[in-house]
Amino acid sequence: MISIQIKRISAFLIVFLVIVRISPAQPNSELKELKTFVRSGESNLFDSSLRQITYMPADNLHYLYPLYQLFGSENEFREKLSGSVYYDILSQVVARAGDYAGALEYEQMADTTEVSEVDRRQIFKSIQGLKNIKHSDARRYIGFIAPHYQVIMLNQAYGKPEHCAFAISLLDELYKKGFRYLAMEMLNPGPDQELSKLTYKTGLAATEPVTGEMVRIALDLGFKLVAYDDPAAARHTARERDSIDAANIYQVLKEDSTAKIFVYASYGHIAEKSTSDDFVPMGMAFKKISGIDPLTIDQTDMCEQSNFSYGKVFYETYLQKYSISTPSIALTDDEPVSVTGSVLYDLTVIHPKTIYRDFRPTWLNLENRKQPVYIKSADKRTFLVQAYYQYESFNSRPGQVVPADQTYLQTSKGNYLLYLRRGKYIVIFRDMQYKTLYTQHVEVN
Repeated sequence: MISIQIKRISAFLIVFLVIVRISPAQPNSELKELKTFVRSGESNLFDSSLRQITYMPADNLHYLYPLYQLFGSENEFREKLSGSVYYDILSQVVARAGDYAGALEYEQMADTTEVSEVDRRQIFKSIQGLKNIKHSDARRYIGFIAPHYQVIMLNQAYGKPEHCAFAISLLDELYKKGFRYLAMEMLNPGPDQELSKLTYKTGLAATEPVTGEMVRIALDLGFKLVAYDDPAAARHTARERDSIDAANIYQVLKEDSTAKIFVYASYGHIAEKSTSDDFVPMGMAFKKISGIDPLTIDQTDMCEQSNFSYGKVFYETYLQKYSISTPSIALTDDEPVSVTGSVLYDLTVIHPKTIYRDFRPTWLNLENRKQPVYIKSADKRTFLVQAYYQYESFNSRPGQVVPADQTYLQTSKGNYLLYLRRGKYIVIFRDMQYKTLYTQHVEVN
């Protein structure tokens, strides 16, 4: 059985992780409705004996199944995972279903520790002390300095497809600058991997729709995918795993010394320094074994529901002083500056607050690769609307294809907003039991 990947936080980051308490947010009405339905007991929606969360019951992708499990067996999973981890996984699951606002709400509900007034005043003082700060468009800045590096490493937080959307925005320019390899932590390192096209065998995490689009776009551009994650990670220590990951990336360079590699990893694995004597993160290990200094870029610190110590308060306070509308790099005298004081990475991407259109993030347009498309359902039982590329659907059996986009969020006019590229799609309308009500062919011009 394939289980959902729980957030991997490097050991040296756990020590410093302090969560900020914010007034509890409330899940949206669709999630409340689904939770009530799952708990009604009217249908046998999931196998309650399973002790792990899965997206692939009966070897078919099922984007509501983990919600059935987490809602239907909440007490069991909360006891097993602890309350904060339970909500954190809920956040990831909800994000995969196309509900980013709901994902952020569940992350907020995972907050367990308050930031003292003393710390809040210190954060405010620290930000007010920043001088001569200017902001450069992060995509353009990275593209400008990319020729000076052979390896670029960018991180992400699980449950934040916004990070993947930013990674996608870099692909065109990096390819123009000679980068031909895309090494992704979430790719399947096993013998059954599929790296020439996107399927569920490409990697379970890659079945998240925005991540799936990154894989498709990279392959279309000509990137070669590299699955570098340790296939035996469950049996290894964190240090062993990161060192193996670094060696796997270095193997590309040993086979092709002129290779330029774009690495997409999670959290602190790309860090070039360690804050623990017994842990060496992948970025640091790679630099040591290869002799190559990678450009390391963090985007998990300065974003909504930040992942670093005091991050949520720091991020909110920073945006009260500085107004940004695009992912940005802070500069002083034309040199990048770490506004958080972190020395783990070369650059920090500062993300703006998400702007929504009919409950969907506008960054889903992927730098205008996609356009908003409204879909109307003819069946009142519709709960989830999924758009699949027609060419992928015709060549695969049901349950093996990754949606281009999906959502259960209904607009005030009773339709559903999807973000789609030009092309032909098969749209599937599903009820709360994930049963197909009907399909519709849609062409986006």
